[in-house]
Amino acid sequence: MKNRLTVLLRTVGAILVIQPSCWPGVASAELGVQVGDPVIVYGASSELWHGGPLLQLKDGSLWMGGAENSLRSKDRGVTWMTQPPLSGHVLQRRDGSFFLLDGRTRPTQRAGVFAGKRRILKRLEDLESPASPQPRWDDVELSVPEWAPMTGDDAKTKVETLTISGPMLELADGTLLAGNYGNFAGDKVPMEGFVASKGEKWFKYRTYLLASTDGGSRWNYLSTVAYDGKTGQESFCEPGLVDLGSGELLAVMRTGRFGPMCQARSMDGGKSWGKPESLRTLGLAPQLALLPNGILVCSFGWRPTKNQVVGGGRPAEQALADYRKRYQAEVGIDDPSAAAGDYVMASADKGRSWTKPKRIAAPLTVGYTYLAPNGQDSCLILTQKIFIPGEPEASVLEKWKLDWIRWRDLAKRILEARQITIRR
Repeated sequence: MKNRLTVLLRTVGAILVIQPSCWPGVASAELGVQVGDPVIVYGASSELWHGGPLLQLKDGSLWMGGAENSLRSKDRGVTWMTQPPLSGHVLQRRDGSFFLLDGRTRPTQRAGVFAGKRRILKRLEDLESPASPQPRWDDVELSVPEWAPMTGDDAKTKVETLTISGPMLELADGTLLAGNYGNFAGDKVPMEGFVASKGEKWFKYRTYLLASTDGGSRWNYLSTVAYDGKTGQESFCEPGLVDLGSGELLAVMRTGRFGPMCQARSMDGGKSWGKPESLRTLGLAPQLALLPNGILVCSFGWRPTKNQVVGGGRPAEQALADYRKRYQAEVGIDDPSAAAGDYVMASADKGRSWTKPKRIAAPLTVGYTYLAPNGQDSCLILTQKIFIPGEPEASVLEKWKLDWIRWRDLAKRILEARQITIRR
């Protein structure tokens, strides 16, 4: 029997009017934003929720895959059911079927060519019944000729094969797109705060697209969304991607621990991209969703500075120093740690201007959000809160800053939901 998790989404009574930010472009109309109270969807777990994305399916239900469990709500996020795990990148295609792409690949004997896995489901219910024949994983080929190996954040893991980060889109002509980031041959600009030693290599990232025109059997490098060797500490990574129609795509990207998010726009289905522009706000892994009422929503977050040691340096502290040197005047926040948390912002003109970001969850959160429409003028945002049982929030924040290695094994995560309603 499925474990049913009941969630009551209560909304605050007042409508918050968020003024447009100073981001360059056409001034956005004032938008009424109604934020629901936080409720627990899943928890408490000792691990991060490894899964996503959060999808609104064609039947109106909400679904998110996970390595241990998947979650599904058939009443706009009021109640949730746990379902069999389904990891990897998941996309519901226009014909209603589900396309799954494993993020892991293995190298082949041909340079720049990798072997991956895909899976196609007619419906999610096929996974729930042991009597149903389980769809197989098929081999796929991915070609990124200029791809270069990397070093993981732990200074130990050697990334010797392509890893697909997502997200995925299906365009009107059936083309499948997958966002990704990493290094190409020649990307040799060191990251601020990552000290290369003992052979480790940390170079500023680029964000790029893979495309498939045959239903996902073969994937090829399509275009670089953004790369300049300058922006941010880690530079263009963790992209959010949205299809705005008629060939117009928008990508919003993280650039570092304390580097401002940037966005880039394509008018030809991702084949070419305009120059990336700063959004003048900090953020990790931005998520994008276009509501049926035409409002574009972006959710994101960031964490306070942590005194972590990686590869002989202190990346978070050095990233903060880089922020104060290059971005503090642009972003307008003296202490980004004090402003950490999870945020939402909206646009009435396809991202040409944005409302001022509004914090919807205070620290300590993971900073990685999940976002999906759940109505004509509303969406659901899931966040991950970090806590230590029996410890007040102020104490957890202090431990995060000074001595997290000692306490991290006691920490747990709660997956929280907030309903956001946005009207013109």
